[in-house]
Amino acid sequence: MTKIKLISDRHALDECICAAKKSKWIGVDTEFLREKTYYPLLCLIQIRTESEGFCIDVLAIEDLIPLQEVFADKNIIKIIHSCRQDLEALDQRLDDPICNLYDTQIAAAFCGYGEQISYAALVESICRVKLEKSHTRTDWSARPLSPAQLQYAVDDVNYLDRLQEFLGRQLSESGRQTWHRDECERVLKSREYRIAPKDAWKRLKGGAKIPIRYQQSAKALSTWRERKAQQRNRPREWILSTRALTEICIRQPASLAMLSEIESVNAGLVRNSGAAILGVLKSNSPKSNACANDGANPIWKNDVPLDKQQRGRVKAVMNKLKSVAERANISESILANRNDIEALIAGKTNIPLLEGWRYEFIGKQILAEFA
Repeated sequence: MTKIKLISDRHALDECICAAKKSKWIGVDTEFLREKTYYPLLCLIQIRTESEGFCIDVLAIEDLIPLQEVFADKNIIKIIHSCRQDLEALDQRLDDPICNLYDTQIAAAFCGYGEQISYAALVESICRVKLEKSHTRTDWSARPLSPAQLQYAVDDVNYLDRLQEFLGRQLSESGRQTWHRDECERVLKSREYRIAPKDAWKRLKGGAKIPIRYQQSAKALSTWRERKAQQRNRPREWILSTRALTEICIRQPASLAMLSEIESVNAGLVRNSGAAILGVLKSNSPKSNACANDGANPIWKNDVPLDKQQRGRVKAVMNKLKSVAERANISESILANRNDIEALIAGKTNIPLLEGWRYEFIGKQILAEFA
């Protein structure tokens, strides 16, 4: 069992970071909560270096500048498994992004393990170690943390270097180090979890079901909901459910009484936000010349269903990708998913398959044969 250090003050953090700066790599993982918040609440950061493992109690330490310096050091490899949620959690406390990322889940996808293999499954497959799972539902904001909880947490970084070494050899043998590096950089740059309120409408499910003349209301209400969720740090569905948002825009209530009559709208919503919602509707109603929509340019629109011939081409492309992936011993889904291929056959070109290493590997051929 690795000796675990719980770092809960700035002096101890400085000492551990000083040691981490001498390491060629660090393993990184986080524990956070987000069931009741818009932003993830970062509770613990686990770090593994060449010589030790430790847990940083970020609820007890306000200033994480020393850690930020390590994450920004281009000479130190940061090994993380499935980094997206960890990056989002870290983003709440750190200003600079991580650089020189090595994501073991992405590496595993290029080595035939499947795109979404878990850390525990990969450790069991490669290291022959079965990890404890009893603390998967721990409240990581509660203090003090028990030795068992800390061991569980630090185990999430204890094997990252062994995974990186094993997968690195396979990537080297297959000549896919550049693919892996490019994919890690793409994830780092995407920052897809940062949502500007004005762009929230792009994520609204079912927008195409709203009549075109009322879609401007839905777009504006999506912006309002996202802004309120961020300001109050509460899940957007707690602010206004998607069902209620959709029904409100379809019904276009003109008073609090009419708003109350909508089945998906509860009394608390009317009391706390009813006036604001009605204000958004009024400012973006079809009666406003500035917001008028004659139906020619809907904000959301249903995609035209693929015809029989197009569906046949989709099937042919999917079979081609499956065959290529099997021969190359990589995850088929990391090349493209069915939605990507349907978009391609429908004439769209802004898909990952037509960019970077994917394009050179198979995208160019798919275009020539099927598009």
